[in-house]
Amino acid sequence: MDLSIIIATRNRAQSLAKALDALAQLNINFDHIEVLVADNGSTDATLTICQMYENIFPHFRHIFDTRPGQLVGWHRALFDSQADILAFIDDDVRPTPNWAKAAIESFASPDIGLATGRIIPEFEQKPPSWQSDMVLENKLGVWSGLWGMLDFGSEIREIPADFVWGSNFLIRRQAMIDAGGFHPGGMPRELYHFTGDGDVGVGRIVAEQGLKALYHPEAAVAHHLPAARNSSPDEVQRWIFGEGLVTSYVLMRRLAAAHPERAPADIIELVGETISPAEIANIGRGYLKPNSKLPDELEQLFQNSGAAGFDLHQSHFKQDALFRDWVLQPNYLDLDACYSHPDLQKKRPS
Repeated sequence: MDLSIIIATRNRAQSLAKALDALAQLNINFDHIEVLVADNGSTDATLTICQMYENIFPHFRHIFDTRPGQLVGWHRALFDSQADILAFIDDDVRPTPNWAKAAIESFASPDIGLATGRIIPEFEQKPPSWQSDMVLENKLGVWSGLWGMLDFGSEIREIPADFVWGSNFLIRRQAMIDAGGFHPGGMPRELYHFTGDGDVGVGRIVAEQGLKALYHPEAAVAHHLPAARNSSPDEVQRWIFGEGLVTSYVLMRRLAAAHPERAPADIIELVGETISPAEIANIGRGYLKPNSKLPDELEQLFQNSGAAGFDLHQSHFKQDALFRDWVLQPNYLDLDACYSHPDLQKKRPS
């Protein structure tokens, strides 16, 4: 196999159908490409959609696992995949016609471990004007964490690994395994505190191992953004709250690695020496332009939501030994061993 395309999904059958339809229109021969749908316990028409596309793609598999979190589908598909190059995409993106060819081309050099391309937002409804303050610029181009938007221009170039995101995440299979796989991500609302740095965590580890990340503009996807995601402050608040959880997750793993002589329960005492209250309050502001002027209500949202997520994660880490075990797992490749926390074993709502 030249490429394994992996789509994580749960209860978004219509979005999945659009993604699969876009894949079917790629400018490439599918004889050496496989498509894997990693179904995280769907109860809608997802199975029916997959059965339809089994007749379209010569190498197609539907993987079903009800355990919560995108991590499950990612890793089940990782071990079921056959290609040396893996392409992880979300069910709300539509790859452009040359995406697969560009994905494969991105790994022509053996020192490339990760790759991505343009991520083009397609808005169901025009976002409010203040969200333009969340479109950031650097010397490479423009990007937005909230919108999942990335545009670093029309040139193939090396980029920091932090910009290889799960909606268009291309990686060598061996690099993924050597990095220990993904960290937790995409947790349902009732288990949101189990979230980690997901795809970005893998990218950082791969970079630390000496491999490079590449941006290929032709490896582009269109990213559908429903109206609720952009027009509702509640969704923005949830996203920033999640960034607070991730900040705590990354911090606790780093502190544990730096202080192996300390028991996991004791490293919480080092937090105050490592991150200041002002830094915690500004977690959300890191995704805004430096001189952004927001209405007071939104300013409070950005300051409070990230701190609330950080504090919740810290509270669980302090009080729950099994949660500490979850956060400090060396890796999450062995799903049966990782999913030992009772809250992760409860039956999920439909």
